[in-house]
Amino acid sequence: MKTLLRLFSLLRPYRVAVIVTALAAAGMMACTAAIPWLTRLVIDDALGDRRRDLLLPLVGAILAVGVARMLLSAVRRVVSGHISLGVEYDLRGRMFSHMQSLSFRYFDRMPVGQLMSRATNDLQTVRFFLGYGLIFLFSNIFGLVLYAVLLLMIDPELTALALLMAPLLVGVAWYSSKRTQPVLIDVQQKAAEVTQSAEESIVGIRVIKAFGQEDAQSGRFAAIAAQARDRSVTAARMQSFYMSMMGFLPTLGLAAVVIFGGIRAIDGELTLGEFVQYYQYLLALVFPLRMLGSLLGNAQRAAAAGVRVFEILDTEPDLVERADALPLSQGGGHISFEAASFAHDESLELLREITFDIPAGRVVALIGATGSGKTTLAQLVPRYYDVTSGAVLLDGVDVRDLRLNDLRAAVGVVSQEPFLFSMTVRENIAYGRPDASDEQVRHAAELAQAATFVEALPDGYDTVIGERGYTLSGGQRQRLAIARAVLTDPRVLILDEATASVDATTEREIQSALRAVMAGRTTLIIAHRLSTIALADEIAVLDGGVIAARGTHAELYATSAVYRDIHDGGLARPAQVVGG
Repeated sequence: MKTLLRLFSLLRPYRVAVIVTALAAAGMMACTAAIPWLTRLVIDDALGDRRRDLLLPLVGAILAVGVARMLLSAVRRVVSGHISLGVEYDLRGRMFSHMQSLSFRYFDRMPVGQLMSRATNDLQTVRFFLGYGLIFLFSNIFGLVLYAVLLLMIDPELTALALLMAPLLVGVAWYSSKRTQPVLIDVQQKAAEVTQSAEESIVGIRVIKAFGQEDAQSGRFAAIAAQARDRSVTAARMQSFYMSMMGFLPTLGLAAVVIFGGIRAIDGELTLGEFVQYYQYLLALVFPLRMLGSLLGNAQRAAAAGVRVFEILDTEPDLVERADALPLSQGGGHISFEAASFAHDESLELLREITFDIPAGRVVALIGATGSGKTTLAQLVPRYYDVTSGAVLLDGVDVRDLRLNDLRAAVGVVSQEPFLFSMTVRENIAYGRPDASDEQVRHAAELAQAATFVEALPDGYDTVIGERGYTLSGGQRQRLAIARAVLTDPRVLILDEATASVDATTEREIQSALRAVMAGRTTLIIAHRLSTIALADEIAVLDGGVIAARGTHAELYATSAVYRDIHDGGLARPAQVVGG
């Protein structure tokens, strides 16, 4: 109930529209109720008294009521559609904006497929309920009250008999809600798992095909889909049983009314027209009673979907900008780690009290075994994560005290697998600075050694890149990522395995680009290749969550056993030696 009340609160911006559609629904019910009354007049007054002068006016009144009902129905559907689409638009915008505010930590543990399912399937369920299901629920409740009052006005005793099944019907509805709600929530979860598996299979299609795992992946997807199907079948079986029972119970009251009402009509206590009118009202009353189960099922599904949607909206960002955050002052990119520690959770500390100073303009290579925390240490600078203790300073200011937009604009990042959007080359390069001029975009491409291949594309800088940039080679994607990073003119550049996935020829081209863009910028290089590490002024070795050693290649090879093990084990390709 609490979730449903929260869902109802989404209708506040549409209060007027909700009132209009409710009035239209009530008007429809009133028109529907008028037809049996007019039918009684036809039977008792026109036919019973053999008055031809009343027949045509009464039939005309019935047609007029039918037209009014049609118009009110059109108004209700149009306004309900407006409410439904408006709620969907608002809620999707809130969800997307809120997800943008969440940190890397949240996305580290929340699968993309789960988020996609909540932003599509669950949102559609909520939208349908608030736009249509809720007004149907109101219409049926209003109809129940209206027809019950009309029946009582005609024959209170007969109506009391007809309504004997109502308490039992309410009890069955309550019990079915209690039984089916957990199952419906699980159905939503299983549907999300299907979406997640499909999303992973589509994104990872190249890996699947590379290892010839198409059949195995199809089998895994089929198993997950089968679980979702089986759970949905269980929910459908439960709902069909309770809905069928709720559909049958009113029939018992209807049968009793036909017997006792027929006797009263035969005995002359009711006219034939009154009996027909009463019977039509009773049929109209039975319909919303039968619909009660279906409407409750819709409400349950909406509540289950709402729980999953609100789980996202209720997640508090764990990395926020302070109310009194400072603008980034002038500086050259001086980085200081002061006893900086970091842990993903309390049981696993990845970095331990690292104190490390990088003067402005210096190029430092971070090396270490896989999982040593190199990337995490670099990600503390643009504040993708916050330290659990200690501090990270940029030009003398704790990064937690800076405005996030200023900080992120001052730190350019190029990763091993650059992500490109399905936009033009120009839009991808200018992603961090949408207001950049064509000249600035071209200059950034030239610095990144990308201008030549871009100008050779069919539409040059206006060429639309395919999804994730897979229409380009790995080296081309990497150079566009470098151009994108350099266009913002960052004072700090982070190169995270920027040449790890390209061949030797492409690596040399990218390194030429890196030498140009690193000039005058503080740079952190995370790499395993000596040819890339050779670009650095200094090497820092991470081991066991601490800086185990730092210096030039010659100094470290002579003094650090950890560096020698890393070098001899994985940095074996000959290259220019750092620092001589």
